[in-house]
Amino acid sequence: MKILHSVIALVERIATWIAAATMFAIMIIVSADVFMRYVFNSPLGWAYDIISLYLMAAVFFLVLSHAYQAGAHVSVDILQQRLPATPFRITEVITTGASLVVFLVITWVGWRRMTDSFLEGDVVAGAIPWPTWPALALVPFGCGLLALRLAIAFVGHLGSLATGRDLVPIVRHGHHAQESFE
Repeated sequence: MKILHSVIALVERIATWIAAATMFAIMIIVSADVFMRYVFNSPLGWAYDIISLYLMAAVFFLVLSHAYQAGAHVSVDILQQRLPATPFRITEVITTGASLVVFLVITWVGWRRMTDSFLEGDVVAGAIPWPTWPALALVPFGCGLLALRLAIAFVGHLGSLATGRDLVPIVRHGHHAQESFE
């Protein structure tokens, strides 16, 4: 299991670096488009399409799994923060199990949609016929990686409940002292 965790962590790091480079590319393209629009009155006609179709999707889906691992996703944990270890793990088994099912379905449907788009040669109508399958491929990649992460957490928490040993650590996300649980 540690090898799988290490491989997933490596893929997440690479995907995160690609997402960071993608954000930088968005910044450069938008800046160039604004410059070209207001200085030469000749905007980049392809900027909106490439940013909205490919780059924004890449930024979102490439960091999905890493954000889960880092505890950066939105979570409602008001009650969970006060629970002892065993009930806490039970809630983690329920939430990771439900999330795993949802993201496996998204991964499967995304894969089917991407392969259909590739096989049919789908393109975006416009001045440049951008193929849609590369953007659609980001969905099964990002959601599939997150599903693997969720599966590890699910099995780890379930195993911890069954054996009584901490197979995966309990992570309680910190709150500020000013926050109230009322």
